[in-house]
Amino acid sequence: MTEPSARPTPRLSLQAAAAATAPVAAPVILCELDFASGPFRVWTGLGDLEWAGKTFEGVGDLGAMSDVEETVELRAVRLDLTLSPVPQEVVDIALAERSYRLRPAKLWIALLGEDGAFVSDPFPLWSGIMDTMEVVDGAQPRVTLSCESRLVDLERAEVRRYTDADQQAEYPGDRFFEYVPALQEAEIRLPAR
Repeated sequence: MTEPSARPTPRLSLQAAAAATAPVAAPVILCELDFASGPFRVWTGLGDLEWAGKTFEGVGDLGAMSDVEETVELRAVRLDLTLSPVPQEVVDIALAERSYRLRPAKLWIALLGEDGAFVSDPFPLWSGIMDTMEVVDGAQPRVTLSCESRLVDLERAEVRRYTDADQQAEYPGDRFFEYVPALQEAEIRLPAR
């Protein structure tokens, strides 16, 4: 028997499940990357797409992503998002972006009907944090962003020390470790019996 995953895969609504078997149903993916300079929102179609008060810009077949892996064990999974070829201004923006690590990345999946409208609200496909960005400039400019699931925090070492400086960084004003340095070389004499 396998263990259930921490968060089960969301189920399609009855309306979306029925539309998925219709002769015309277009599955699309929406992506939101929370860069410090502002959110970057794209989707796998063409033109602009409005959802939840947000505008997603179509990238068509310029965008690609690695397989979305679902596991039953508790471990981090990686997802690569790629835009290629991209205009030079996108390469310049990617090279200038410095504050993206550990910021949120979210993907949703949805179905569009014949009229181009959502059959039902998009549902979460993947959620994690941005990790590394590779920018290739040249004849075929490419930007690849690698993202990790939030479980990657379980694999990082927690580096904490029993020092006043570390305690002050976490709990300003707490004086619990204030006298630890004085104790390091202190000579403590116990009374003789």
